Amino acid sequence: MVSFGDFEKKVLNYFEKGTKIFYNGRNVEVLEAGKPTCSHGEPKTDIYVLVTDGNEQEEIKISYKKENADFLENKTNAERAEQLFGSNWRWVIESSTTEIKELFEQRTRIYKESFKRTEKGAITLGWKFELFNKPGGDLSGKMDLNKQQVYDVYAGTNLSVEKKDALVNGRVIKNSGVADYILISDNISSAQDVINQMESIWDNIEKHPYIYFACKALNYRTYKEKWDGNRLLAVQVNWYIKDGKLCSNLIFNAPLEMNGNAMAHRLIDCLNYLSIHTTDDIDINNTDMKNVYE
Repeated sequence: MVSFGDFEKKVLNYFEKGTKIFYNGRNVEVLEAGKPTCSHGEPKTDIYVLVTDGNEQEEIKISYKKENADFLENKTNAERAEQLFGSNWRWVIESSTTEIKELFEQRTRIYKESFKRTEKGAITLGWKFELFNKPGGDLSGKMDLNKQQVYDVYAGTNLSVEKKDALVNGRVIKNSGVADYILISDNISSAQDVINQMESIWDNIEKHPYIYFACKALNYRTYKEKWDGNRLLAVQVNWYIKDGKLCSNLIFNAPLEMNGNAMAHRLIDCLNYLSIHTTDDIDINNTDMKNVYE
């Protein structure tokens, strides 16, 4: 199977200088092509092409997705969320997660036995936030975004200046990292084939107007005394002690403000105080037994 990077290189090789294509109703010639890059993260444009009809020059900026690609964003942090959703990103995420608040409230938080992909001895610290182009998982839903906001996510119009004014072939080109087109294909045979198969981001949004989120649990594994990384959490499980028992509540109004390390240490402090080493030690005497799977 051809990797994403290899496919990008293959596409760029079709746009050698001097290649002639039919684009926007006229014959044009390729002046330059390259992959926009920046020092941290990635621009939205994967394939940048500069063409001319002999009189005027025009940029073709393409975001490429494999046909089976569901992910739009993972490892979302506050900076990235602001670039995607704008200054009110906290409200956007909180309104999305609270829309399915009951599903979070019903979710198991302590696994005395294994369940599906969750291993025995796991205790949930919170849920990571990821974006998809279709629904996925139990804790997922539709983002509360208007069409302009969906466009911003796909095109990258809210990206940092470094990502928008990216490097192409060693020099900064203004807005080269902001995509105008999207290409979803695993089968390309020429430069003209790219032009024929790509579509404007607005046209793509007309057919697929929604972006979906999915929240995946980040767990502390009591038998191994480890947790699944230091990812920022959209919804956190606040572990605390009340009346000598381990209790918890969910925090929805601080999206991406607390990470796995912070929530794990908070839980571990509670477990140590109650002399709980693994979920085998958990019972009705030291835990409120809410959201426990056994």
